[in-house]
Amino acid sequence: MSSASDESPNAAAFDFRAPLRLSDRLELPCRVVWSPLQGVMTRTLLHAAAGLDLIPCWFTPFFSTGGVSVPKPAAVRRKLAPYRIRPDLPLIFQLIGHDADSLAATAVMFAETGGVNGINLNFACPSQTVTASGNGASLLKNPSAVGELTRAVVRAVPKGVSVSVKLRSGRDSADLLPEIVNEVCSAGADWIVLHWRTAVEGYGAVDTAERFRRIRLAVETAGGVPVFGNGDVADFAGAEELVRETGCAGVAVGRGVLSDPWLAKRILAGDRGAPTVEQRNAFLRRLAAGTDSTRRGRNWFLECVKMTFGPDSAEFREARAGTWDELRSRWS
Repeated sequence: MSSASDESPNAAAFDFRAPLRLSDRLELPCRVVWSPLQGVMTRTLLHAAAGLDLIPCWFTPFFSTGGVSVPKPAAVRRKLAPYRIRPDLPLIFQLIGHDADSLAATAVMFAETGGVNGINLNFACPSQTVTASGNGASLLKNPSAVGELTRAVVRAVPKGVSVSVKLRSGRDSADLLPEIVNEVCSAGADWIVLHWRTAVEGYGAVDTAERFRRIRLAVETAGGVPVFGNGDVADFAGAEELVRETGCAGVAVGRGVLSDPWLAKRILAGDRGAPTVEQRNAFLRRLAAGTDSTRRGRNWFLECVKMTFGPDSAEFREARAGTWDELRSRWS
């Protein structure tokens, strides 16, 4: 487990490029990670980002352990195949579920057969579909259950495999946040990724001071366990401010990468600018090359244009009016 004195650098001189050793099998190459985005991180998007060297490490969208048997080795290899394009990058595989035995057995399968560097447990997803089944952020109402699930996985995985958690600040309020953090730290989690909103706050506005208070509280409660802050980090200034105001050990960038795929690299470089038109087009060219010509493929690509340039941009208006052949011709 990391030492507080080792892993809590002076925020005034924070170096996002500093590596962070979390376990024998996992060392993060820097203090910026892409937070998993369910339904967005397709094989095409991941390969485009990896081809442009935009991802510091692999952090997968969640794999549900609910109602399914432990995956067979062949299924594990298929699931991990998109990430083998860059085998040099650390691979953190995220699981979601509420049954300790299923979570533990699945974690072992991905650690042993898949060779992943770390397992992350999702207690953060606020989706009503997910929470209605007793998974994700719904578990935050019961901190002891979160601790028990974490402990089951920590005890089950091979030595050296990192076990971390993705949290929100609570389900209905942030009142239980210290208890939740205490539970996962006592259970043996190596690190925490904390989105400062609660589940019921969804993606809505929260007072800036309150955002910082919640992450700072988690950092103080976690002691020597590193906490990465997450939520609305859209540029270097925002990442710098989050670290400075909370003392967190790094940042996880989520939806910000949809409008700026270069976000992680920009933070690492201390770049306060915005992505150039050429950078955006370079990313879209990679996406277009890997997108099939089905209606679904075209619609997905249009969403990417909208996210990259904005819904009111001339690029998106022109793309929406064009045929798939015209889109492929423009971004080829």
